[in-house]
Amino acid sequence: MHVPRPRVLIAAALATMAALLPLAVSGQAVVYRAAMVGANEVPPTVSTATGSFTATLDEATGTLTWTLTVPAITNVTLSHLHFGATPCVCPVVLPLFASPTGSPAGAINISGVSRESDLTGPLRGNFADFGTALKAENIYTNVHTTANPIGEIRAVVVPTSGAPGAAAPAQAATPAAPKTGNAGMAGDATSAAVLAMLVVLATGLIVGGRIAAGRRA
Repeated sequence: MHVPRPRVLIAAALATMAALLPLAVSGQAVVYRAAMVGANEVPPTVSTATGSFTATLDEATGTLTWTLTVPAITNVTLSHLHFGATPCVCPVVLPLFASPTGSPAGAINISGVSRESDLTGPLRGNFADFGTALKAENIYTNVHTTANPIGEIRAVVVPTSGAPGAAAPAQAATPAAPKTGNAGMAGDATSAAVLAMLVVLATGLIVGGRIAAGRRA
């Protein structure tokens, strides 16, 4: 009976690792961004204000870790994530900001971690559907003011091209939201576990090949 040589077994193990590695990487958290301007609103506004929203979606932990920044805006009252595509004025699904004690503010600089229990409207209690909508670019963020209660600046939330820090299509470059707590760690843990399993598999194949070769000799 022909016994595979150790080199053949090693090559097979490496090929298996190369094939399965993308499965580990696919479990990592994904970074999303939006660059808000008045021209994106429905109807458009002439506001000169701008804002950025950066978020990390981690479906394994059921968290959205986000940062919302509006450096200067007149009488801001609220900010939300909405479910729907342009040009609708779509329902709120995740509140992000409300001016303290109801007094309009002149800027926003806030971060948070949102979970399924924070969702409202048509996606209330359904983080899986929220993630699906986000991936399909059916979530937008906007900022409301006293002058524009429907919304003063707005943008669709879109994924970056891949790795954190990569620029999002048609979006202004903004810093990636920092990961806090366990957010974003599940993908790394999954990758480590899969790689460890593959190393064990490769080691077993190599040792087995050497034993078989020794017996044949």
